[in-house]
Amino acid sequence: MNKRKIIFLDLDGVLNTARWHEQAKVDELKDDYGYTFDPTAVSNLADIIEKTGADIVISSSWKFMGLSKMQKMWKDRRLPGKVVGLTPNSVSDEFLLHADLDNMDFMAIRGQEIKEWLMQNSGVTHYAILDDMNDILQEQESHFIWIDPVVGITTENVVQTVMTLNCVN
Repeated sequence: MNKRKIIFLDLDGVLNTARWHEQAKVDELKDDYGYTFDPTAVSNLADIIEKTGADIVISSSWKFMGLSKMQKMWKDRRLPGKVVGLTPNSVSDEFLLHADLDNMDFMAIRGQEIKEWLMQNSGVTHYAILDDMNDILQEQESHFIWIDPVVGITTENVVQTVMTLNCVN
């Protein structure tokens, strides 16, 4: 059976870490997209991709650059994996007009965007959400891996993510 695995990836606090950002500023490690990403976090993402074969959907605010520019950045920076999509921007007037204010899931904007992406893209059998903020729906908690924004993706996060994406269900 062909399993389609997706990593919903935030960038700031996940690949773009506080620890690395300070060093990158000192060493002036910049390109057309800004300061480079933390090489340790990027290496750990590569480990996840290698062990799971997952594709990447950008759930970060960086998605406003657009899919083609995100894919170009991925290629230019030689980042691991393949960016196959961006979560939609659900914070529209229409979304707010129809939000159920009695339901706390209303506040989980990123979780709503991930849910919408999954509804629009069939065939996903496993997914993981890598983020430094727990802005998800209750139904997504078992897919969420919290990333420390100071250090980004750690080896412990790699183990958690691989288990989430490779679980048999």
